[in-house]
Amino acid sequence: MESVTTPESSNGLEAKSNSICISAALAPKFNLAFFQNSVPILLELAVINDSERDLSNLKLTLSSSPSFIKTRTWRIDTVSMGQKFHISERDLQLDSAMLARLNEAESVQISLTLADKDESIADFERNIELLPRNQWGGIDHMPEMVAAFVLPNEILVERLLKKSAAILRHYKKEASLDGYKGGPKRAWELASAIWAAIGSMGLDYVQPPASFEHAGQKIRTPGQIADAGLATCLDATLLICAVLEQCGLNPVIIFTQGHAFAGVWLKEEEFSTVIVDDITALRKRVKLKELIVFETTLLTQRPAPSLKRAIEQGEKQISEEEETKFELVVDIKRARMQRIKPLATGDVATAPADETQEELEPVFDEAPDLPDEEIRRTEELSSRPVDRLDMWQRKLLDLSLRNNLLNFKASKRAIKLDTPDPGQLEDRLADGNTLRLKPRPELMTGADVRDRTIHESRTNEDLYKQHALDALRRDEVLVPFEAKELDIRLTELYRTARATLSEGGANTLFLAVGFLTWNRENNDDKKFRAPLILIPVVLNRKSMREGFSFTLHDDEARFNPTLVQMLRQDFELELPVAHSELPKDEHGLDIHGIWRQVSQAVKEIKGWEVSEDVILSTFSFAKHLMWKDLVDRTDQLKQNPVVRHLIETPRDPYLSNIGFPEPRTLDDNYGPQETFCPLPADSSQLSAIMAAAKGKDFVLIGPPGTGKSQTISNLIAQCLAEQKTVLFVSEKIAALDVVYRRLRDVGLGDFCLELHSSKARKIDVLQQLGRAWGAKGGVDAKEWQREAQKLKALRSQLNGFVKQLHSKRHNGLTAYRAIGQILSGQHYAELGLQWPSANMHDTDALDQLRDLAERLDVNAREVGSIANSPLAQISHDEWSPHWQQEIIQTAQQLIPKAKQLEASANAFAKASGLTIDGLDDRTRRGLFLLAKTMPQASGYDWRFVLRPDVRRLMEALGNGISLVKQYQQTFQQLSAPYREEIVQLDVDGLSAQWKKAAIPSGP
Repeated sequence: MESVTTPESSNGLEAKSNSICISAALAPKFNLAFFQNSVPILLELAVINDSERDLSNLKLTLSSSPSFIKTRTWRIDTVSMGQKFHISERDLQLDSAMLARLNEAESVQISLTLADKDESIADFERNIELLPRNQWGGIDHMPEMVAAFVLPNEILVERLLKKSAAILRHYKKEASLDGYKGGPKRAWELASAIWAAIGSMGLDYVQPPASFEHAGQKIRTPGQIADAGLATCLDATLLICAVLEQCGLNPVIIFTQGHAFAGVWLKEEEFSTVIVDDITALRKRVKLKELIVFETTLLTQRPAPSLKRAIEQGEKQISEEEETKFELVVDIKRARMQRIKPLATGDVATAPADETQEELEPVFDEAPDLPDEEIRRTEELSSRPVDRLDMWQRKLLDLSLRNNLLNFKASKRAIKLDTPDPGQLEDRLADGNTLRLKPRPELMTGADVRDRTIHESRTNEDLYKQHALDALRRDEVLVPFEAKELDIRLTELYRTARATLSEGGANTLFLAVGFLTWNRENNDDKKFRAPLILIPVVLNRKSMREGFSFTLHDDEARFNPTLVQMLRQDFELELPVAHSELPKDEHGLDIHGIWRQVSQAVKEIKGWEVSEDVILSTFSFAKHLMWKDLVDRTDQLKQNPVVRHLIETPRDPYLSNIGFPEPRTLDDNYGPQETFCPLPADSSQLSAIMAAAKGKDFVLIGPPGTGKSQTISNLIAQCLAEQKTVLFVSEKIAALDVVYRRLRDVGLGDFCLELHSSKARKIDVLQQLGRAWGAKGGVDAKEWQREAQKLKALRSQLNGFVKQLHSKRHNGLTAYRAIGQILSGQHYAELGLQWPSANMHDTDALDQLRDLAERLDVNAREVGSIANSPLAQISHDEWSPHWQQEIIQTAQQLIPKAKQLEASANAFAKASGLTIDGLDDRTRRGLFLLAKTMPQASGYDWRFVLRPDVRRLMEALGNGISLVKQYQQTFQQLSAPYREEIVQLDVDGLSAQWKKAAIPSGP
């Protein structure tokens, strides 16, 4: 991270704690490839306030010189003292056009300014290097970006592929450029043809810049290579990688000191990461003949040597003698998976137009003997059932080093426990104890002034060992991590275990007790570790304060079955614990006894030994269990007709004498008393349900939301009603739960036996069987028959309605179609056409009406919109000679009348002092209203309308008018007329006199 700090005060004598600074990290190099692959220039940005006051209303501005970056401003509300305020919005708008046209490196200065009330309080300046569009930055900065310069879409690449196909055809090979579809041998042939096609271009070698692998270099595009006939080692490597990738193969680029060359996978695979810096990983793949590497500079020799010769040179460069020169490998397919896209070059031509370009005779090599590999094309499958079974078994049993049951590697989801006595740990678990996981304290180190060496010499005890044993007696297991790190790792492991249990329905969390350290060959220094005993456990956490604990899972402990099979197949080594039940002691497993048996079996093998580590991690046995079923129960599985067909006659059609019921006749063939589908189903779903109930084998396919789980629920209910059993399996537990909930909601939950995840415990299975045994229906058989008959009658009525709805009438239309046409045309104006009968038109007559409507539509489009037509005011709808004569005469009078109107309007405007721009409809109406009003206003004083308070006066006048109207209405409601003098009477005085007169004056 790079930062510039500017003190608050101008004297520059304040301490670091009294300063404000900008902290930023920038990409040191940048070009078009970085831009197209979403690499940010601004990697990190923060404002640090080490002053003694809070900052507020700050403005942080970024700019560049030259103006390569659009100026960006961040508004920061508050940065408290002592706070480091991180800015997450770091996306900048760049000048992509400048990057595209840049041909030489250019330095750009990035400036950041922090302002408080328009006063600068901190600055930051740093230069970055803009590289030309065709320059790779080297392995020191994002080496994976070299994949952006592999350009499979160039025109020259297509021409080289065309030539490769011609070479294959010339040597009597299949000319299809089909990638890995033909297996490793076919991939080798494709690579050889591509090598021969490029080798025939007659290229010349150009020395690359010194240390180009670190500093980078300019890259020639395929078109530039073809035009100039020149290539460095990296140019040639990128060219052949582009052709290999476009052919469907996965190339790799190998960098050594001062050199680059290529390779290609012979099987559809890739490294686990884009960048591989372990040469042994590359070397092992080459030894296994899964990948070949070749020296690409040999493409510039005259003539170009064969691919086999190039492979020999390539393998020498990754040998143990040369491994100190090795830098790294970039896997192109993995880079594409990481969304590193090819650079857009814009080249439109890749080869010179003249005929003087040198072209050499291509040299094609036959593929050597390669390991057998599964061929994906169906027609190339072996015709022997034994071979197909073996292929299935190999696919299920992963004996590669990618399997953590054979090659266990430390990760954040693997926690090593401090267990001096693993046997005692297993005993406490077997006794049903809950063991708490605690961070191991630092004893006699750091702040503790006591000396561990003195303590152990005086007490003759291993301090950490004894402490761990004491903790185990308290049901605590210590872990050599700090509390925070331990909580993070356990949380990750807890979530992973829960997620896999929820999705797959099987527990994957185990204690790996003991490991076998092994290698492939005696002289191989590469060591691998395979777990021996796997004890299933459950990780629990009641609250964040209490931390994590674990208990024994209901599943049984097992010896690593994958390790057993690997030792048997690869080393012909049989372990004594593989054929019988694991040895036990008075509590549980005899851990040390199992270890002794394994140690005895491998004692003569150099470099192999048993370690006593205990690690908590996740392991999966799902595929191994399927493999075991396939091996142990082949004959039993073959009793199923589908499995037997897949094994013995996969190329033949799968014939079935059971068909799908016709959806239109389902109601006729299956009455309600024979249909037991408690959930809604349409005719296609019901057809599938009835076919399955009869025993038909088929695949039900549909996108999400189309009712597959609902159909499966109905299918299970139908089979239950017919006294059949159904086994419902799924790779994801969510699918099982959805179907179970649907069946439970309709009252069939007691008849479902759940055999997955925590539901597979013995006590749970027995309870489920008990509920199913005690479940009984509450519906009487006669009542069922009566309801079925009522349902049948109702269904017949509905089917009759549907039949009439879709029955064709005299005009060829159905009621359903007619209603649809009416609804779809609601937005059109109603014409009011009427006919005396619905059967007045037949199909031909209706077609004639449609043709007439189409002709009217064409004519209407020619006439245009009637609403905007000058003739829109004509409302007469019947033509006659007399009407035509009248409209012509009226039209002739219109012109003089219009001129007279225009003259009158101009005279009125001149008299009134108004200015008229035109006599449109609005202007004419306004003049008419003004001319009508002015005579009525004559004789009155209207100057009050010019007063400032005219609005208030108008409101008061309006209120007065309302009161007058109210008075008039009230006066008209009186029963008798009164003189106007009555409004002048003293109402209050009369009321007082009336009350006084009403008081009695005497007895």
